[in-house]
Amino acid sequence: MTIKLPDFLTWAAFNGLRHEMGAPLVERFGARLEVTEIELPLIDVLQGTGVDIAFDQIEIRDDGTLAYKDYRVLLYIRDINNYVPRYHFAYCRKLQEMHRDNRSEKYVVANSDSGLFQVNLMNDKGSERARLDVCQLCLAHIRWRGFDMQVMPRRERLAIVDRFRLTDFFAEYPKDLLPVTSRHTSDTAPLNEYTADWREVSNRTRRERGYKCAKCPIVLVGAESKYLHVHHRNGLKHDNGDENLEVLCIGCHADEPLHAHLKGLPEYRTFLKRHRRQLEQ
Repeated sequence: MTIKLPDFLTWAAFNGLRHEMGAPLVERFGARLEVTEIELPLIDVLQGTGVDIAFDQIEIRDDGTLAYKDYRVLLYIRDINNYVPRYHFAYCRKLQEMHRDNRSEKYVVANSDSGLFQVNLMNDKGSERARLDVCQLCLAHIRWRGFDMQVMPRRERLAIVDRFRLTDFFAEYPKDLLPVTSRHTSDTAPLNEYTADWREVSNRTRRERGYKCAKCPIVLVGAESKYLHVHHRNGLKHDNGDENLEVLCIGCHADEPLHAHLKGLPEYRTFLKRHRRQLEQ
């Protein structure tokens, strides 16, 4: 059974009540329908479809990880054509090359820990959620679980990649950077200075790691070891924990975030002149 409703705008009983209330007659429904888009909170977008950005909008944290508007994020390329891109969580050698070459892909940041990323399938195939692999250079950049591209055999590296979970990563490197509070007050915070035994720690670390740069094939022994530095990953010079120390040649050290000043040193230019051939191999 179909019930036909009256036209309320011409219904005498309705209009009489409207006049008693002093309510004006509005235009017919749908005449000027305006739709207001609801902007989701940034964290919801990051955990969903992600945010398209320019590379320069990314912040490089002191620990080498990536951040966007106070959230630690993953970065990947939205468009998939002939290959499936990997996602990045650190300013690794690959991202540095892409940044330097001004690559124009559609960069996206997200921080879902599902391992699934919203991508565009080229040739008009639409978009979908796809599972991407983690970048091995990112794992090496923060030495995740001791990951080392130069020393570890391929089988061992692939095993770490296979076991890698974003839930573990974000447990160690939290997504939300705002609520992180310092363990120290202004009175108790240690000065960001090298410890008294730093020379001994530095020499021991270089010796134990075979006088080899962690990011390039170069080995510097004897008098040349002066071009081999020990870098603090998190930027805290008093934190000499083994996981925080990374042996780098002065060339790779100068490429670290906030270390570009090293390129102005005479030692840097001398190092490049002496070892350029090795570095290019």
